[in-house]
Amino acid sequence: MTDFERINACAKRPIDIWTNYLYYFFSLRLVYALRNTRITPNVVTILSLLLALAGCALFALGDRRDVVAGLVLVQVAYVFDCADGQLARFRQHFSPLGGWLDQVADRIKEFAIYFSLAWGYSRLHPGGASVWKWAMIALFALYLLEYQEQIRSRPSSPRGASPAAAPRAESPAKEAGDERSASRFERLRRYRALVPFRGFIIGEQYFALLVFVAFDAILPLLQFTALMGLAMCIYRPAVRAYKSLRGMVRGA
Repeated sequence: MTDFERINACAKRPIDIWTNYLYYFFSLRLVYALRNTRITPNVVTILSLLLALAGCALFALGDRRDVVAGLVLVQVAYVFDCADGQLARFRQHFSPLGGWLDQVADRIKEFAIYFSLAWGYSRLHPGGASVWKWAMIALFALYLLEYQEQIRSRPSSPRGASPAAAPRAESPAKEAGDERSASRFERLRRYRALVPFRGFIIGEQYFALLVFVAFDAILPLLQFTALMGLAMCIYRPAVRAYKSLRGMVRGA
């Protein structure tokens, strides 16, 4: 396996269609260029943050040229954001500091992007006070989505947990059925990854930013992000609850 193939295997999948076919195209090649350098994943994370903040400074000016230049910087920042984790997995360099830094940088970038877009828009549209309402709703929805994701991925505490029961022996027929079900589930996951805005995860948010800002649609972007984010705050827990209930019924 070549280095590039190993780097490609380090990319998180399944992921949204935009990240997989657009942003990963650049991030994988960036990691390939950095693989033998002294640049660490944490440095890539900091560079991503600095690029995004520079782009946000241009967003805040509100002028069309500045906003487009800022859009380029913010999109490049997301490529670096994809690359830091890929580089860490390629080198097998993991640390609590790296995970913390990645999370903090992402939250700073989210706030800076939507705040600066609203600021720049309000400078050129003095009567457009509603932009702040939509920006705040969008940020609230995105932060709530991230909070839900953190809760979902947090391992359950062993405190007070009862000892695990010994697994029951299953019949060969049931095991074969479970394998077929798992295979179908994996195929569905791959197909689901091709659905645009299926969960409004971070890559979909950056692609929405790219499309709306490219067409100078700042207020519609904030409205879209706010409404889609709030919808996903309801949809995601509902789907997880349904899956959990179905698993309990099947296991009964």
